[in-house]
Amino acid sequence: MLFDFANLLFAGPCNARCPTCIGRQVDARLSVNNLSLFPPGNLEGFIAMIQEHTIRQVVFSGTTTDPQLYWHEERLLAYLRQRLGPEVEFSLHTNGRLALRKMAVLNQYDRVSISFPSFDPLTYRCMMGLPDPPELEQIVHQAQVPLKISCLVTEHNAGEMGFFLKRCRELGIRRIVLRKLYGDQRSWSAWLDPQVLGLKLEGEYRGNPVYDYGGMEVTLWDFERADVRSINLFSSGEISAEYHLIGMSH
Repeated sequence: MLFDFANLLFAGPCNARCPTCIGRQVDARLSVNNLSLFPPGNLEGFIAMIQEHTIRQVVFSGTTTDPQLYWHEERLLAYLRQRLGPEVEFSLHTNGRLALRKMAVLNQYDRVSISFPSFDPLTYRCMMGLPDPPELEQIVHQAQVPLKISCLVTEHNAGEMGFFLKRCRELGIRRIVLRKLYGDQRSWSAWLDPQVLGLKLEGEYRGNPVYDYGGMEVTLWDFERADVRSINLFSSGEISAEYHLIGMSH
């Protein structure tokens, strides 16, 4: 079986309180707190599978926490680079709340995706459970690696998408993924109109449409439609090609 990437998943207390956290839909037995553990459980088995399947992308992500809360983030990244070699690229999927404090580590990845739903503090609180969005302008200014913005679209921020896209482009963001909540069966037309937003269809990626917005790439991402495969190392040490989401259709 061919895999597109490998997910290294962390779990534990988080620095956000997202009401729609997908980690709550993962079997709790898989999401044990591993923030202080080095190396993560079954890391050698994970490395062996990456090598066996010639996987070229490894993602630091989380189920119930943010990977930048992992105590040994820099050490683990260096170890994996040494074990897997220069042909493997590493990316960070983060909420960005620690990005400025840990910029030296962030810049050691090959690319970074930041979950950022709104510039408006009230909307941000509704979606992330905390006030005061990260200073995205400063993050962009200090980052030395490509940044992508991942924006969950719900009833809280759908009406802001015109301003949101414009502001991200002004900040120099080159790629944005607008994504629906996992399990949301409604079409994108329920949330936004690409033509009204000034999006020009350019093609598709993994079964999802890709648009141009004045030189900025915008993808409308439906997780359930995406034609992607991954292996996932859960914080419990289990390795699986499934996300083990419960209570939701697949």
